[in-house]
Amino acid sequence: MKFADRIRRPISDAELKRRWSLIRNMLKEKDLDCLFAQNSNMALGGYVRWLTDVPAEYNLPMTVLFPAEGEMTLVRSCPTPLAPYPPLWAARGVSEILNAPFSPTLNYTADIEAGLAIDYLKKRNVKRVGFINLAMISSGFMVRLKTALPNVEFIDVTEEVDLFKALKSDEEMELIREVVKVQDAAWSALPAVVKPGMKEYQIRSELMELMMNLGSEEHLMFMGTANPGKACGMAMFNFANRTVQPGDYGTLLIEVSGPGGYYAESARNFCFGEPVKAMIDMWDAAVKGQQLTADLLVNGQDSRVIVREYNKFISSLGYCTEGRLYGHSQGYDLIERPAFMADDEWGVETMPILAGMNCSLHPFITNNECTVYINDNYYVTQDGPPIKLHKTPPEIIIL
Repeated sequence: MKFADRIRRPISDAELKRRWSLIRNMLKEKDLDCLFAQNSNMALGGYVRWLTDVPAEYNLPMTVLFPAEGEMTLVRSCPTPLAPYPPLWAARGVSEILNAPFSPTLNYTADIEAGLAIDYLKKRNVKRVGFINLAMISSGFMVRLKTALPNVEFIDVTEEVDLFKALKSDEEMELIREVVKVQDAAWSALPAVVKPGMKEYQIRSELMELMMNLGSEEHLMFMGTANPGKACGMAMFNFANRTVQPGDYGTLLIEVSGPGGYYAESARNFCFGEPVKAMIDMWDAAVKGQQLTADLLVNGQDSRVIVREYNKFISSLGYCTEGRLYGHSQGYDLIERPAFMADDEWGVETMPILAGMNCSLHPFITNNECTVYINDNYYVTQDGPPIKLHKTPPEIIIL
């Protein structure tokens, strides 16, 4: 098949070349011979796709080796070189694909995976190698590289690449607006989907099918339902066997990616009939809290200020504060820097909020009586307030 026919929504050659140019300039400035990145899934595997437009999937690691001069090399788990992944016609900017049958469940095969990269680096006589995000690189891979190459200096370039990824081009924002439309369409369809007597997993399944048909590539969803006066939380799929009853309410978080693999996320509450007063009051607080923080989402802002001001506001109303991610940027990664978190002695976000970022704000409030969750994406502008991307009204959806 033709390239354009096989890939549903490829990124343009011009956009890939823009990214490669940023990397090559950084390698030159830092006097690096090569850099590598490794990912193993789509939702939190954006480095590999950002460099190649090909995602790593199914928890099988893919490593990109990006030299200062010349095209990239991929190291990928594959049972036979006769069926390389990705196929050669899809590997733009890639000169070779090194395949071997390795898997994280087969501990000893880490030697095979790392061995391919070690041979590559030795052949090129590298002296200084950059790596991206140690949290994404398997310990077996990194330990073997450093052991086999004791005279090679390894330099962390995560800060630089994270900033490249966080600032979206016009083409990237076009794709992000498309996934937002997919999610808004799901909210419009919700009253026709959710019926008493359905299991929570059945609701999720029907919505996933709808969004797949609209172009979604990966389908992450969380939901919870409960009787009025009880907290519903948000269950993972393993706990989604509850049957929805007349009078129930629920929360639903849609985190599907769209055509091209870009993420946004959206959350709302739904209710059969009129919600109880406790839910109305809590929802109103969440909506006001989201707007308060959206007003702070401006170019140059420290993300910690946003969390601090939200927690100050919400605690004044007697509700729970955010100790988790209150918000974050998004792109090929579901969660991307900068992250909006309270200060923590083990890690502090240093990247400021900047114009060109696609940011998610998601107040989550719960107590023994109720759970509410609102989530929308915003585009940070150069001057002035952010642009809200989701069009679904900030209201409880009445079924």
